[in-house]
Parts: sequence; structure tokens; C-alpha cells
Amino acid sequence: MFCRTRCFVTAVLLAVLAGRQMSLAGPAPGDVFREYMWYNEGGDAGGALRIGGKVGHDKPIPLPHRFDLEHAAKAEVVIEKILCHDGTRGLAIQINGHDWLPVPEAEKIPAPQWDYNHHIYPTIEIPLSWLKADGGNEFQMRVSTEHPWNWPQNLIYGVHFRIYYDPAKKPHPVGAITRPRTGDEIGQAAVLACEAQSPNGPIRQVDFLGFYEDVNFEGDGEYRQWHYHFFHGKILHHIGSTSAPPYIVQWDTSWVPDQDQPMKLAARITDSAGLIYMTPAVENLTLVRPGLSVELCKPYDVPKQWVTRRGRKEQKFDIAGDLEHAVAAQLVWSSWSPGYMDGIFINGQRVFDTEGPRYQYYAHRVPLKDLSVLKPGVNTLATGPTPKNQHGMEVNWPGIMVLIQYRKGASQ
Repeated sequence: MFCRTRCFVTAVLLAVLAGRQMSLAGPAPGDVFREYMWYNEGGDAGGALRIGGKVGHDKPIPLPHRFDLEHAAKAEVVIEKILCHDGTRGLAIQINGHDWLPVPEAEKIPAPQWDYNHHIYPTIEIPLSWLKADGGNEFQMRVSTEHPWNWPQNLIYGVHFRIYYDPAKKPHPVGAITRPRTGDEIGQAAVLACEAQSPNGPIRQVDFLGFYEDVNFEGDGEYRQWHYHFFHGKILHHIGSTSAPPYIVQWDTSWVPDQDQPMKLAARITDSAGLIYMTPAVENLTLVRPGLSVELCKPYDVPKQWVTRRGRKEQKFDIAGDLEHAVAAQLVWSSWSPGYMDGIFINGQRVFDTEGPRYQYYAHRVPLKDLSVLKPGVNTLATGPTPKNQHGMEVNWPGIMVLIQYRKGASQ
């Protein structure tokens, strides 16, 4: 009877968590929280933890942190996950010996998601009661043993524990964005400013975030969201950071895509005690750049198992703008082990050779030197094959995005 009861409770808990997982998108304006980062700075696979397969880590990993649970309201864990070996499924995490929690897949990646290379940052809410305030916390991860070529493996670059607090009870930093203001226009050279202070001591850092449509380095296929993510515990691909007052960041929007909906801005204020406050959002911002337009060409027909050792792979993208006025373009994507890449081709023409390290994560933003390879409507982009005895480059979802700058009155 005890087993039946416990199994039923576990099933209900997992069902509730599964139903909430994909609705979580990390902190929202007004939240107060701490982030406890676990990651490997060096070592195997560029500082990754191998889960599953022949050399996977299958033991609990101790955490050095003492969690601050005073006035805590909820907790979640964020996982820096690379698919690594296509066909790998069933990633799960266990915290302090409690029930295994399934790690959600990104809903915008076609099912089954394990057929498509990806680097994502899933977030899972966890019960506060599972965490220990006095230290001695640990986690363990596993994947399913089911695999089409008998080597299931995910790479984990970080596991972050985020604890939220009751803002009315927890002394925390405060502040607000003072420039721009709600309803303002954002130009090509925008100045962002934030006021910040804390009862706990000096301000350590202010990170400016934007909610708008842009390239999807987050890997989940959501082009319109709060744009930022973490790698080895460091915030990346946000608008910018500053650590000294006055808290001002210059935002060059010359490669931000045109926006058909209003934008929002917020800031993460971190004090010397490690408390973080996400400011209220400045809303209804309009991107206005006279004479400049930027088109984001989103990839589609993205191939499964996009690893260049598996031969030539190709995707499509559409161009709606007038190429007579195009002045520059970029190729943007994330990959793993790009040091093995051998060429990118657009409409049959080689436009790029190679860049980046082997056996590591890499974020690419490559200028397209010859705009004549582009054509109105449907375009085909391909990666060249590398020898099968080499690892090859993995192209992560959503594929290779193309940005095109247009200038009114300009011609090629």
C-alpha cells in the first residue's frame, strides 16, 4: 500500500511539473532571485559533462553552494543541454536523491526532437523542500539506454539552480530603466540607462535585456522572447552589461531585425550579496531607423541529423526584400565542433570556408561577402561534407539564419 501511495504521489507530482515546465521562461519583471551556477570551465568536450553512453558520468555531483532559502517562494533548475548524439532521449535529473524529473524538449523543434541537433536551456520547477540550506546538495543526470546506434549521449555545459523570494520580505536591489521610457522610439544608436541601488551593498552588475524578435541563439526556435542565455555560468547574447555607475549601455541596433510588434526592455540588477532583481519592463517601444531595414530570413526544411560527417545537408530560406537595395548580410547560427566544417554554400556557390574550435560550442555571426549569390524568394543553403572518419560540425536548431541589411536608395 505504501508503494502504491508513493508511486501515485510521484506520478501526480511529475504530471504537475510536466504541465508547468514549458510555460516557464525564467525570471519575469519584478522577480527577486539568486542564481547558483554549476559548470566545468575546462576539461572534456570544452568543459562539458557527458551523460550516457560509453564514458558518461553516472554518479551524483556535489554542489559547493549553501542555498539561501530564507523567504524563498519557489525554485527551478536550468540546464545547458546539447543533444550531442542524435537519437538520444529521456534526459532526466535527480536532486538530492528525490524523484527523477524529465527534462522537457523544446516545443518548436519538430518531434521527435532527438532527431535534430540542438543546444537548448530547458527550465524545470522543483519543490523547495528538495533543497538543503546547510549545504550537502547534489544532482545526478541520466538518459534513456534506447538509442539507434547504441551510444546515447547528451552534453551538459551547466546546471543552474534559481531560487525566487518574496520581494516584500527579502531585502533586495531595486531600480528601473530611466532611458528609454515607455512609448519611446529606439534608434540605430540607442542609449540605455538604469538606476540601481541595494540595501545589501554595492551593485555588482546590471544586464540589459530585450523582448523582441531576433536571431534565436537560445536554440528553442522562439524568435520573439527575452533574448539571453548562459554558457559556463556567464550571460550571453543579451543587449549588454555594465558594472559601474551611471549604469549606461550603448545599443547598436544596426543588425536587429525590423519589428512588426512593440519591443520591451528590462534589466537584471545584481548586488554584492548575489541578490538579483529584474526591473519593471519599459514597454511599447518602437524601432525606428530612417533609411535602414533589416530582414531576418528564418530557415525551414531544416535537415535531421545535421552533422557534416553525414554528408551534404541543406535548408531553405526566403527573401522578401528588394535585393537591389541590399548592402550587407550575415549568416548566424550556433554549432558544436565547427573546426571540422568544410564550407557553406548558398544557391550552389561557396560563400564561407571554416571558423571555430573542435569539440566545443561556438556562436557564429559571419559576414556574407558576395551578395550576388542571393535571389528573391526561395534560396538554398548547404554545408559541405567532411570525411566520415572526422567528427564534423553539428549545426544546432533552428539552423543557419540569414540577416540582410537594406538601405533606401542604395544599389549593388
